[in-house]
Amino acid sequence: MGQLLGTSQEPKYTLPPELWHYCWSFLAIEDLLTVSSTCLSFRFICKDLLFKHITTTIPYKRTIRHIFEPRRDVAQIARARRLLLRLHALQSDSDAREVLGLVETWSIRAFGSPAPLEETEIMQHDKACFPFVQPSISIFLILPSCRNLRVLNISDIHMEEERWSALVKIPQLECLSMERCNLSSAGKAMKLKVVSITYEAHRDPLPVPPPTTQLISSLFNPRHLEKLTLLDLTFSNSFLLELVQVGQFENLKHLSVVVPETHMDTLFAFLSRTPSLTSLTISNFSTMAKPSKPVLRSVVPNLVAYDGFPTLIPVLLPGRPVSAVCLRMNHRTDPQASLGNPFGVYNNNVVCQALNDCSASTCVVHDLMLSPFHPTPDSMQDIVRIHPDLRHLRLDILRTPNVNISVHEEESMSLIMDMFSDAVEVRDSDDFSSHPLFLIPGFLNWIANGHLPLPEKLETLHLRYYQKSVTVCGDATKQRLLMPKISAAYPALHEIEMGMTRWWKQGDCWSHEVLARTRP
Repeated sequence: MGQLLGTSQEPKYTLPPELWHYCWSFLAIEDLLTVSSTCLSFRFICKDLLFKHITTTIPYKRTIRHIFEPRRDVAQIARARRLLLRLHALQSDSDAREVLGLVETWSIRAFGSPAPLEETEIMQHDKACFPFVQPSISIFLILPSCRNLRVLNISDIHMEEERWSALVKIPQLECLSMERCNLSSAGKAMKLKVVSITYEAHRDPLPVPPPTTQLISSLFNPRHLEKLTLLDLTFSNSFLLELVQVGQFENLKHLSVVVPETHMDTLFAFLSRTPSLTSLTISNFSTMAKPSKPVLRSVVPNLVAYDGFPTLIPVLLPGRPVSAVCLRMNHRTDPQASLGNPFGVYNNNVVCQALNDCSASTCVVHDLMLSPFHPTPDSMQDIVRIHPDLRHLRLDILRTPNVNISVHEEESMSLIMDMFSDAVEVRDSDDFSSHPLFLIPGFLNWIANGHLPLPEKLETLHLRYYQKSVTVCGDATKQRLLMPKISAAYPALHEIEMGMTRWWKQGDCWSHEVLARTRP
């Protein structure tokens, strides 16, 4: 570890080290390692960037069993050995204290399973070969030594009393994210500003009891909590019920939650205790239910941003200064739609009504997102008519064709649309003007030729395909021909993002870049 950090004396630089540090901050970890091996000066500069974010993967039961009882999977065994060696080095090296002081974000996860090896299971094997093998508790014992650790992400870990005790001792911890974790107990109260608890709804429910009062008091400090995420379909309601009993959360500004239909009243009971809330997100897993009782104007009076289903728009927007709205539309708004008839799955009248309901806000809506959205001249005209002062528009395009095709009723809708859209995009790649409207290149072509309106004051337009992780939108050379036409019609528009491609205007010139696939 000492060799990794290099000399303890700061070397001399031809340029200020702050300038080098700023330049290297844009590099990926692999490039940082290359730069740090160039010379002692660069190694000294890069060390805090290299150890600013750490990810630790704890081997799980099957991997450890392969180590002690080797099988044919040599690559997996070798990887597990390296993981254990690194963990042992971090625990035993006296120079590691300096490294731990540089860590600001630490991610801990189990290697492929929510069941890391425990001490009792290690004792069943011959430890003579690997005396350094430690249970998952060992890495938690290191955390209190990280004096600058502020963000901790934990995945697939059983949080027992010893682990909670270690978390409480982290001096600067502000953000705690737990994904698929068993929250069986907790320690003393922490001063967390950000808490996130998530568990995929498609997985089986956790075989643990609901959260206890002790757990609630430890995780959620009403004087410090500023952002809360509860995306656990099994226990979100239990968390909210307990939080209602805690009292007022005066500093909570951001809430993202999933709530079953039968517990919508519990959500609004909690909202009545969050007077400073400015951003509310109702997850896609939530139903389209409404509270059973009228909601007073005094509930979330400072709400600025809403992200969720349109059924809550008439409840939350009237009398509140909401200027940013994301509508999560149900793309099967037509009850007569079926998999064999994918053309009646979307009802633009529902969209129009939701847009009208947004007008009840005391502020002008400047930021609007529709997901999904079926582009038609009428639907775009509704946006322009109802919200003429929009500055930012984001659309998740629903790739629903306007021609009849033969599909198998057992195929999923997303698969049908993927196959059809990709086929049409390839077929029409040489004729940019003939792209259908439900594809992004065709959408832009309609705008450029004046057949599809946009709000006159619009500044940014973000487009992507609904429920598709990567959106690729054709040839940049052909897109460049459309930008001057769009800019002439809408001079305020200075940025257009289409999935992985982003165009922006500087003066009278348009430039573009290809975005990383990991971009949210």
